[in-house]
Amino acid sequence: MSPSHLPLFVFGTLRCGHCNHHYLAGRFERVVPAALKDYVRRHPLMIVPQPGGVVDGELFFIKENIYATTLAHCDQLEEIPPGQLVGSEYQRKQVPVETAEGCFQAWAYVAPERPTSSTPTAP
Repeated sequence: MSPSHLPLFVFGTLRCGHCNHHYLAGRFERVVPAALKDYVRRHPLMIVPQPGGVVDGELFFIKENIYATTLAHCDQLEEIPPGQLVGSEYQRKQVPVETAEGCFQAWAYVAPERPTSSTPTAP
């Protein structure tokens, strides 16, 4: 599977039965329970890297013929500018996800990685 057509791991409002699931409803071939290791919830709708953590969610295999449009709508929901992977609140990042069917590379919306500055800031 190419990076441009990875499945989408969701853990919040995009999950089945939640308020933003309409962004994915009818647009996927299948969905399976999944876990993202080495991440934890900072709060219910934000996950951050943390060794040893696990976030449970769902892995959506989006229909190929509407893949780009579906992902663009999800990016818009997460306020990621068109053609970008990083927005002010979320970053769409490629991550390894575990399922009962095996491991998959997938997209997930996570806290944006902020560059660390080695230059001291002024007081």
